[in-house]
Amino acid sequence: MVAVVATVVIVAALVTAGIVFLGGGSDDGGGADAGPSPSASPTAEPSPEDSGTESDEPDAPDDGAATDFPDPDEDDDLSSDEPEDEPDDTELPSFLLQVGDCFDTAGKSAGGVRKKSCDGAHEAEVVSREELTGDYTSDSAVRSKADSLCREPLRDKAAEQPGGTVGGTLVSYPKAKGVEAGFTSVTCSLTAGKGKKLHKPLT
Repeated sequence: MVAVVATVVIVAALVTAGIVFLGGGSDDGGGADAGPSPSASPTAEPSPEDSGTESDEPDAPDDGAATDFPDPDEDDDLSSDEPEDEPDDTELPSFLLQVGDCFDTAGKSAGGVRKKSCDGAHEAEVVSREELTGDYTSDSAVRSKADSLCREPLRDKAAEQPGGTVGGTLVSYPKAKGVEAGFTSVTCSLTAGKGKKLHKPLT
């Protein structure tokens, strides 16, 4: 278990290099500010595999009688193993986000995010996911390419929003070593601007 978590953390460190805020609302006239690199501390879920222990359930009756199954319309007050669609405060690496996901950047680990409901306050919404191709010798080369991949989809989506909605962009990309290892996803997101929140899904 520890080895799995350590491997995932190492992979996450290789994969996601940074988050870049571009444009919108800055008084200093600067271009892009590089953020720290994302990482993650995923939690393992129990495996559905057989544990090798005997069951405490009684043996089936030998009289050939039918088994009573619960009525599917009846509420049995048992918890479900089904994953919930509702976001929680679990920190995850930004490369796991999909188009339409809303999130806040996480303060605990550099570059991690917390998925949020798009109908409530959130810092950003994923507009596009792009893929890097080619070889990169430096993180700054990856950043430059990620920037150019996101520029058009972010500009187009921002133009569709009501005035005053969008105030910045957020680009997440892997480090050069991550690209070399096969991690090529770039996540392009729109924000309300530094220190502001979006309160509904983008149109």
